[in-house]
Amino acid sequence: MNNCCVKKLQLENYRNILSADLEFCDGINVITGENGQGKTNLIEALWLLTGAKSFRGSKDRDLINKDCEFGRIVSVLEDEGDYENKVEILIADTETKKGRYARLNGGEQKRAVTLAGKFYCVVFCPQHLSLVSGSPSLRRKFVDGALCQIYPSYIKVFKTFEKFLAQKNSLLKNRDKYSVGEFNETLEIYNRNIAVLSSEIYSKRKEYIDLLCEKARFYYDKISSGRESIDFKYLAFSHDENPESFYRLLCESTEADKRAGFSTCGVQREDVEILIDGADSKEFASQGQQRSIVLSMKLAESDILKEKCDTNPVILLDDVLSELDFKRQEYLLNNIEGKQVFISSCDENRINLAKSRKYLVKDGVIECI
Repeated sequence: MNNCCVKKLQLENYRNILSADLEFCDGINVITGENGQGKTNLIEALWLLTGAKSFRGSKDRDLINKDCEFGRIVSVLEDEGDYENKVEILIADTETKKGRYARLNGGEQKRAVTLAGKFYCVVFCPQHLSLVSGSPSLRRKFVDGALCQIYPSYIKVFKTFEKFLAQKNSLLKNRDKYSVGEFNETLEIYNRNIAVLSSEIYSKRKEYIDLLCEKARFYYDKISSGRESIDFKYLAFSHDENPESFYRLLCESTEADKRAGFSTCGVQREDVEILIDGADSKEFASQGQQRSIVLSMKLAESDILKEKCDTNPVILLDDVLSELDFKRQEYLLNNIEGKQVFISSCDENRINLAKSRKYLVKDGVIECI
């Protein structure tokens, strides 16, 4: 079993952090400072080493200092002390180059998404506390984001699906510009492709949700002392993996799609229903129960990454402890031992850990204290 670990991190023109050169311990790293000083920016930079987009939903341009045309992240990642990888991420916003690009061990510069599968990480931030009560898109994003780390090939499948879906929606919106024959022929092409991709997405989502249910139920039972139980129900577009089943359902929705001007059904509208003692947690779970559910989901996410990738992921906790009561804080901290952890907090006194390295962030300047 390997442990992912960030040994060194250099930042240049990253949001409000103009320059930073940091070394981290392989245990718990505590990042303190007042609100708005750059703590989350540091956590976000670490997350980007996975190759994924910002967990804050930010555009690439927002990652660059407002007075600059580029930002840079350079890191040394260690794998159980046997091997080191140097990862460089360039975030550009110039006339000739835009977006995030990565270089691994001095190799050819490619799109940052190619880093998927090289570094594993789980992030837990205050926004995730709305996973239970928020919209279905948040739960889909949680599942799809986890799958992109476990299966880098899933990224291409999902992006290709989004491309065909956007083309289908454009066709539906502008169908008056096409003859009946052109419209039907083009729609069939899109539906055929979407059906094949939907089948792949369904298969991976189902596998992940089954694992999530098993592991999150275990953690929730411990957190709640067995007082109640949770379950997860995949509200899938189709429960048949055969692409023909997806194609048939897509065709059946054609008239509704024409009236709406967009695709009214499909994997892009699926949900994961979270049940507490058999009832919908969106309606019946208290705030404390919702926090316990999300905490269980995040611990389960870490376990699944460990199981599927044979690697302990790095844990990023962005100002989330203040949202959890003492009991849940203790449970979380006791269940991330043996991993490298980064915890951001406005109040360093809230985190009383004997073996930890602390950093202070003020006006974008980071120093070890």
